[in-house]
Parts: sequence; C-alpha cells; structure tokens
Amino acid sequence: MQASADVNRRIARITAHLNPRTNNLKMEGSSNLRLENCRAKGGSPGFKVAILGAAGGIGQPLAMLMKMNPLVSVLHLYDVVNTPGVTADISHMDTGAVVIHFLSFLISIS
Repeated sequence: MQASADVNRRIARITAHLNPRTNNLKMEGSSNLRLENCRAKGGSPGFKVAILGAAGGIGQPLAMLMKMNPLVSVLHLYDVVNTPGVTADISHMDTGAVVIHFLSFLISIS
C-alpha cells in the first residue's frame, strides 16, 4: 500500500510541475522558484534537458531517448566534436522537443 502512495505522490508532483498554479508557486520551502524557471522558453510545458558528451556512445542514445520523452520540451546537446551532426540526426524525429547544439572547447593549461 505504501508503494502505491509513493507513486501517486510522484505523479502529483510531476503534474503540478507541468501545470503550475500562477498565483502562488512554492515548492518545498524554496522562495526563489519562479514560473519562468519551470518552463522552457516560450511557455511550452516540459523540462529543459542538457546532455554533456552528446556525441559519444552513451550520449547519442540518451539524446534519442530524451527527444522521445513527452516531458522534455527543449534538449541542449553539448560536446567537443560532432555535435551538429548528432543534432541534425536527433532533430529529424517527429516530436515537439526543440534540439539545440553547443560545441565546447577544451583549454589545456600547462
């Protein structure tokens, strides 16, 4: 019976996050949580997700799974190489999530 209550509590928390009340938004004692921080740019419902190492062997399938997830509205892909190609491949999937790539540069200090 306890597991069912935990599942219902988690579902309620996700639902409240995706459809927050605009009059009073507080979550677990946090006073700096604002409506614009909970939503992707433009007010579309869902989470913003960043994947670091998106061009690697684990990052590519993870990016695909995140793109397929209906709770994700914006997907940022970061890596040092090949991120534009991965972004092009992932963005062809027919979902509502927006995919944006970023190239990171390594700086070696000797």
